[in-house]
Amino acid sequence: MRIRRAGERMTLEKKKMMLEKNVKNMKGLVLILGVFFLGAAVAQDETPADTAEAYSHLEKGKSGFRETWINPNTDWTRFDSLFLWEAEFQYRDVGPARRSRLTMMNSRQREFGISEADRQSFEEVVSEAFVGELQKAKNLRIVDDIGPNTLIMRGALLDIISRVPPRTVGRSEIYLASVGEATLMVELIDSRDGEVVAVISERRTIQSGSGRIDEFTMPATRASVMADIRRWARRAASKLRSELEEALEG
Repeated sequence: MRIRRAGERMTLEKKKMMLEKNVKNMKGLVLILGVFFLGAAVAQDETPADTAEAYSHLEKGKSGFRETWINPNTDWTRFDSLFLWEAEFQYRDVGPARRSRLTMMNSRQREFGISEADRQSFEEVVSEAFVGELQKAKNLRIVDDIGPNTLIMRGALLDIISRVPPRTVGRSEIYLASVGEATLMVELIDSRDGEVVAVISERRTIQSGSGRIDEFTMPATRASVMADIRRWARRAASKLRSELEEALEG
């Protein structure tokens, strides 16, 4: 991330407003569940009473992502390892998934339920893409144990929606401009004291056919949809890796 101060401190009110904007339509959702340390171990089951307090020291920053908040006093050059916290995936409630429906005529529905099997596939593809891209980072190795110079990354995809409708009875092909949307949020934490040093977020559309001009000439299949998700995740992860590498260079 390009760590440049913008002269604006993130107040608790601004933090709450940002969270509400990024996760609207998701009642009571917050990304941060709290980070506590006992020696070198991370206690993942505890939750602070006021999660917004964890961000009160952050200021508006700039990066390739739409929202960036950073601790301007962080020495990024000392980090040499990256610990990947278990990612979180949360889906917008639009009703149950359906295998098929009788007609597409006169339908205004643009968001569709995602089956448990498809959610699992989505999460596996996205996780593999992010880990694969982050492993390419220069001067930052992914580790399983937390040390004093470890940067902890907690990522989430929030308000995930699918624009892939169920198959229509009597119709074999579906054409899509996009297969869905999700809000990416990443929290970076200093392993020494558990303090949040940066938060980024951005709403991203999962384009169909890599956004080609002829995207409607190719029907959507399960294989093509998963390829679109994989490509989308790799691009997001690659941008995140580039921002991290720039910050670590000082």
